[in-house]
Amino acid sequence: MKLFRTIALALLLATPLMLQAQTKAEKSLYAKTMKKPSVKAADKFLKKYPESVLAPKVLNLKDSLIRDMNTSAIPHDEALRLAGPCLDAAGWRKDGVERIAALDPDLTLRVLSPDGTQQFSRTIPLYTLETTGTDGSDAALAVTLAQPLEVISPLGSRYWLHFAYRGGDSEYVEVLYLPDEDILHQAMFYGTPLPEGRIEGQSPEAIEGLELTAEVLWLKERLDSNPLLVPVSEADLLTDASIRWWLEKNARAKSRLSFGALDPGSSIVAAYKKAAKEKGKSYNAACFNIRGYTVICAGSKKTGEYLLIWCEPVCKNKKRDKYLNSIYFENDGTTLDLFYYKGNSTSKTKISLATQKIY
Repeated sequence: MKLFRTIALALLLATPLMLQAQTKAEKSLYAKTMKKPSVKAADKFLKKYPESVLAPKVLNLKDSLIRDMNTSAIPHDEALRLAGPCLDAAGWRKDGVERIAALDPDLTLRVLSPDGTQQFSRTIPLYTLETTGTDGSDAALAVTLAQPLEVISPLGSRYWLHFAYRGGDSEYVEVLYLPDEDILHQAMFYGTPLPEGRIEGQSPEAIEGLELTAEVLWLKERLDSNPLLVPVSEADLLTDASIRWWLEKNARAKSRLSFGALDPGSSIVAAYKKAAKEKGKSYNAACFNIRGYTVICAGSKKTGEYLLIWCEPVCKNKKRDKYLNSIYFENDGTTLDLFYYKGNSTSKTKISLATQKIY
């Protein structure tokens, strides 16, 4: 206890000594900076005395001055009126000069003076994985504003224009932009549309090993915290990839199918292990619904491999449309019969696991 009191007393005595350690020149410059505050004066002090105990106060002063310089007096409704038809507009003050930023549906950003005169414009490239036109263009992709246009400083003293938009109903993009310098950062989340505007999917910026700038990391953190964006599990990602592969390979199949080998970690394999199975000669098979599709998965009795045999969209109206009701192995143990129902009628499709033929 005595030692603790001794250390505490030493620290208390040291504090005023530290404050007294500034030179006369340092104290004088600090006083001048506080008397006539400016960003230039603050930078001068911080450059000359970066290790000063007064440096944090000067840095706070600088940040406050920059905030004041970049806080627009133009209200949102006035910015919208002056901008005319657009997705959104915001007052934007830079270096003490008032401006208006207007974002158009094609992601053109117009910079206007307070009287509505256009100073310049920039077109922000659409960040999309979709190709909607026959020529591969993305011009037909509908863009809607997801987060309003705002002026923020997320990473220090630099002020960015920030907003978020949706590309169609399956892509969500966060944006940071500096129009004067034409510096752009975007981060995307894409996947399968869900009810209530949600998206289940992933972000290209989340790829392991990818080096991201501080700005993109900030945007990605916003995606991660957005409750409308639901990350898909690794198991479902594997399943989705297998289903896409199967559909592409068998899009024009008439007499022969291509069976897809499944990763043991996919959710199809997990569902197969729990499902009721039809027992065949070399393979067992199970039919079930997963990820919006009715699939048939077969598991080898010898090698332990899993195959995606069949895949079709889940029937949404069993009273009206044809749907897969059940599967059975024939006596040979290799031919799988698929029984379909449509109203009161039935039909059958056969798949040979030995030859991969369909008939």
